[in-house]
Amino acid sequence: MAPQVEIRPQVFTQLFPNKIESKVLSRKPVPRIWNLEDGFCIAALKSEWYKSMFAIQSTFFHTSIDFFRGPQLDYRYLLVPLTTGSISSPMGLGSDSQPVSVKLHGEDTYLADSQQFLLEYALRYDDDVPGTYYVGTSCRGEDHDSTHLNQFYHVECELRGGLHEGINVANEYIISLTKTLLEKHGEIIKSFAGSTRHMTDLLKLAARNGGKFPMLPLEEALALPEIKGGEGIMWEYTVTGRPECGRSLTRRGEQALVKRYGGACWVVEMHHLSVPFYQAYSDGSERSTARCGDFLLGLGEVVGCGNRHTTAEEALAALGHHGVDPADYAWYVDMRSQKPLQTTGWGIGSERFLSWVLQHDDVRDIQLIPRLKGQTCAP
Repeated sequence: MAPQVEIRPQVFTQLFPNKIESKVLSRKPVPRIWNLEDGFCIAALKSEWYKSMFAIQSTFFHTSIDFFRGPQLDYRYLLVPLTTGSISSPMGLGSDSQPVSVKLHGEDTYLADSQQFLLEYALRYDDDVPGTYYVGTSCRGEDHDSTHLNQFYHVECELRGGLHEGINVANEYIISLTKTLLEKHGEIIKSFAGSTRHMTDLLKLAARNGGKFPMLPLEEALALPEIKGGEGIMWEYTVTGRPECGRSLTRRGEQALVKRYGGACWVVEMHHLSVPFYQAYSDGSERSTARCGDFLLGLGEVVGCGNRHTTAEEALAALGHHGVDPADYAWYVDMRSQKPLQTTGWGIGSERFLSWVLQHDDVRDIQLIPRLKGQTCAP
């Protein structure tokens, strides 16, 4: 069970004195120097932004560790390798990113795009462990932009239970992280964001919803008046020319939902062929929707959460459905034959979350040391 971070609207003044009606101030400038390549390191040392980011990222890390290792969760940390033979974004229907292939010691392998598979595996070691987690770097091969990085700082966990158990833990994590950053770095955040009102508003939103955030199925989101008629603007077909593979929200569509629901919301039950094969089906034999969800905040999706297939038969059926060669994931299927287990996992990219904290529009400015495709940067 997740730690209970109870925040009632009537006690906000005691929790955050002088932060509730935070007025918008003039904002310190953000240097926007991520594209200086080898000139970045000296320029960044002269910047108040990067000095502040160093402090905020440290708090992000320690707050994350404290959340998972606290007595109410008591999740076990997994030390993970940099490479993997089984990418969690396979080249099949629903793949949402490109893997990074490397040759290491003469062998072809990949830099890990996520540690989800290892977390699923590790959770089967010990029946008494309620969950496992890690904090580290994930690598993706697509071109970088204002919401995508080639190497980003990832917090991931896997826990026993269904989708809503996973979402509840993610909600508590977001609340805990927001509260701690506000307490420890409120003045710094205000100097760059102009206000901390967005953070207190998020906590109020959770308080009004019993410690949770608004939630709606994707189909309901797509039917909303501001979304419905916006093909190519608010939503798009996941696979061009194949409407049977489902639809997904664009960044603009995600931001419209964030506005409608008061700053944040969950969108759940995506079309199954628009997400990777490993997400469980939410509608049984229909096989049209997935038991997964995205938490939308700031620039758009910040947390991705999904319930996994329990049995080998379910995983095999999904691999076939998505056109992925089962031989590439034989170990994943065999693991379920050996130990069927219902688990749910989620991950959050720190740079997207901190972009929201600082009310900034480009995740590339959040990295202390840029690592971007097509650029060199020392050190």
